[in-house]
Amino acid sequence: MSKKQFTIVYVFGPIQCEDKYFNDELISLEANEWIKIGETSTNMDLDVLVSDYDRVKDEAMPRVKNEPRTGIPFPSKIYDVFIFPYLPKTDDKIRNRLCHDLYEIDNSKQRNKELRNEKHIIPSGQEFVYNVQRSKIKYAVQSIDHDLIANEDDEEKLKQLIKMCQFNDINLNSDAEETEKEKDKGTRRANLDLDKIFENDENAMVVLCNSKGEEVVDSATGEVITAKYIGDNKFDCRGEISRTSPLAKKYLNLYAGMNLTTVNGNEYWYYKGQKLTSLRKN
Repeated sequence: MSKKQFTIVYVFGPIQCEDKYFNDELISLEANEWIKIGETSTNMDLDVLVSDYDRVKDEAMPRVKNEPRTGIPFPSKIYDVFIFPYLPKTDDKIRNRLCHDLYEIDNSKQRNKELRNEKHIIPSGQEFVYNVQRSKIKYAVQSIDHDLIANEDDEEKLKQLIKMCQFNDINLNSDAEETEKEKDKGTRRANLDLDKIFENDENAMVVLCNSKGEEVVDSATGEVITAKYIGDNKFDCRGEISRTSPLAKKYLNLYAGMNLTTVNGNEYWYYKGQKLTSLRKN
């Protein structure tokens, strides 16, 4: 048997939710809607995979076809597929990043834990997520991709990773955290123009909030974590000069009980009640 080279992570759900998913609407548990994130592996050539999106779906289908045996209640369809280097449990990493590290999204694994002492309860599969949007799934994928690139020193493997990111529709020039390694490799730069956003407010202040939109507070002093914009996409936060992502990661981990390794800081800093990402100007 030939060695597996790549992991394919697939996202699927009920056929009737397809339009909601691609319109980035909430897939709602209250409406009995769900998303499942799973994985399979392949030994196909990467250039063949990245050139044919349907072929990647074909690779995932044998795994998905077993799902009716485990109780999928509606005819379902693959929505998205993503390619990664071969590593078992990549889907677990994405779900953990999605449901715990980046956001607090409802999921079947957590629900099963809460019900484990109940009698006559049949647990659901471990791979379901609820009350989620496509953009959040894609951001979780993006954060994994950026981690892989930041930790890869082999140039050939790096080229492969970039091909996978392009297939995954991951923008390497996105607002996710910029590590020193990535700066050295010149692979990314910030594309949110904060100078333009704050051009009419020379004393612009932003407030750090958690994934629920609640202000993050210093547990020792009771002070809300804020930062003043000083130009060139940088802020002064408690005397520390840096960009949104390193500052957000530091204080979310310190005061919001999070354990982030990669974060899009512009998702957590708010200006006049709005996320910085929602203020993007063309």
